[in-house]
Amino acid sequence: MNDDIKNFVHLFIDLPDDLVSLFEGIVTYVELKPYEFFTKEGEYSNHFFIIKTGIMRSYLLNEKGSETTRAFFISGDISGANSAMMQKTASEVNYQALTKVTGYKGNYDKLIELTLRYKEFSLFYIKTLENAYLKAEKLLLDISTLSSTERYITLKKRIPDVDKLITQRHIASYLNISPVQLSRIKKKLNNL
Repeated sequence: MNDDIKNFVHLFIDLPDDLVSLFEGIVTYVELKPYEFFTKEGEYSNHFFIIKTGIMRSYLLNEKGSETTRAFFISGDISGANSAMMQKTASEVNYQALTKVTGYKGNYDKLIELTLRYKEFSLFYIKTLENAYLKAEKLLLDISTLSSTERYITLKKRIPDVDKLITQRHIASYLNISPVQLSRIKKKLNNL
């Protein structure tokens, strides 16, 4: 049995080994190179991604070609075009590795089949959705109430070496500021 999968599942629910093995059967180990896409806008995807190592982002591309990073995903997070999978529509969002990303690509339809056969998987699915909802709600709250400096500090707490791991352009995009404004924030914080 794969300890990565068992540990991931146990973040949400204690499943017996035979059920963890069933979940293991619907996922495949994958490595993404830096800047490789997991899902592109306009694609139909039936896969979620459990991140073991690395940083992935979701971002939107506007009509002028500007990118807005919506979220960063790190070890233990689930990424992928969830809304598109649930609604069987094309993704409106891009999911891209920013560093080398390792993890497990899972088949969404097979997960749903497991939820229909085993109540434990229904509970697991509910717990993963609750977790995603709480993270999304926290992100919206941060965007609504925190300054860009406070959001940068929050990001640094979540990903301590973020400045060494990904480009300033991506961090600035996430904070919805320019790279120049990010440089000013960093300079100000270094002078404190």
